[in-house]
Parts: sequence; C-alpha cells; structure tokens
Amino acid sequence: MQATVLVVEDDPSAARLLQEHLERHQFEVEVVRTGAEALIRARELQPDALVLDLMLPDIDGLDLCRRIRKESVVPVIIVSARTTELDRVLGLELGADDYVAKPYDSEELVERVKAALRRTQSGGSRGHTRDVLDFGQLRIDRQGHSVTVHGKTKRLTPMEFKLLWALAERGGQVVRSEWLLMELWGYPDTIKTRTLNVHIGRLRKKLDEDGKHPRYIITVPRIGYKFQARAEALAG
Repeated sequence: MQATVLVVEDDPSAARLLQEHLERHQFEVEVVRTGAEALIRARELQPDALVLDLMLPDIDGLDLCRRIRKESVVPVIIVSARTTELDRVLGLELGADDYVAKPYDSEELVERVKAALRRTQSGGSRGHTRDVLDFGQLRIDRQGHSVTVHGKTKRLTPMEFKLLWALAERGGQVVRSEWLLMELWGYPDTIKTRTLNVHIGRLRKKLDEDGKHPRYIITVPRIGYKFQARAEALAG
C-alpha cells in the first residue's frame, strides 16, 4: 500500500514541485493551502506523514503543528524560510520530527520523509529489555513515558524521550551521532541536519543540566554522546 503524505503549502509552485517529487517516489500526495484545511484533512485522511510550511495565510504553522500533535503522532516535517534558531527549536519542541530550511533540495526532503516513515514503522529504537531506568535523582519510565528529576516530572516530547532512553540504556557507552540519527530518525549519514544537536540542547535544559558541566549527557567531540550517571546522581 502506498504511503500518504499531506503537504501543507500555500505557494502553488512549491507545492506542485514537492508533489511531483513525492509522487515520483510512489507516494500518494494531497496538498492543502491553509491551516484550517490541514486540520480537517489530517483528521479525515489520517496521512502517514505531513510536510508543513510555517508561513500560512490563516494559522501560524507552529500553532498548527502544536494542534496536530495533540491529536496525532503522524511524523511532521516542517519546511520554512524562517531559519532562526528560535523557530527551529520551537518547531521541534512543539513535536515536529524535523525542520528543513527553504530553499531545500526536493530529493533530500523526499529522503527525510522516507526516513520518518521508516522510523514510524520500526517503532523507533529497538531491543528494549527494561521498562524503568533509575539513577536516583533521575528516573525514566518507558511504559509510563515519564521522566522525573529530583521528584519533579519533566515534560518531554516523544522524540526527546526516545533520545534520552537510547542514551540512558547504554549508560557509559559512547553513542555515535550517526547511529542516533539513523536509529531514531532513520536518517542516513548523507543527510545533514542539526536536529540531533537541537534535541540534545532541549533535553539538557529539561533535565536541569549545567551546559558547561553536564551531569548526565556528555558530549564526545566529533563522535557523539555518552550518558553518564555520576556518583551524586546515584546517591539520591
């Protein structure tokens, strides 16, 4: 069965070009040009993926992303000429799976859609054998999809939670950035993206990390990251 992609783009030429590329790769594509249409069709169509432009005539794309995420776990890929770090962070924080700056290469965007679908179909990170990881002051409950730090519940997006779990269950091991991008996002190393960096930054803030002296998520320069539960973390 062909996967269905809902494209939300008010620029007719940009929408037509993307539709042609997606259909060339055997996707079924529907295009809508307003946020209101997108909300209706997302509910009716139940697409396998959604490509969302932020500059819409009626609803801000970030608000639309938030509203869609409340109703669905469909992979959302934002495409926008708004390229500030704040827009990128907000988009990912509101639940988007990726953020692609305009102008973009159509073939690369198609690859990102394919990657999002692979991740959804595989269920993300595989091989889980435990449901709870307890590091004293930090507790991660996979079944309950909850994280507590010093007894306080932290609200994580689905992707932030998957990233934290992938690192924490491999505590002490260096996890390569390329592996995380492939395992969690389905991205081959040919795709260049700052998605992982942004997610790591947001995750550290939510874990009350000191950016200069992180307690849990350690950067291994030019390689990746390592989850390290220090003695003070285990003592709680």
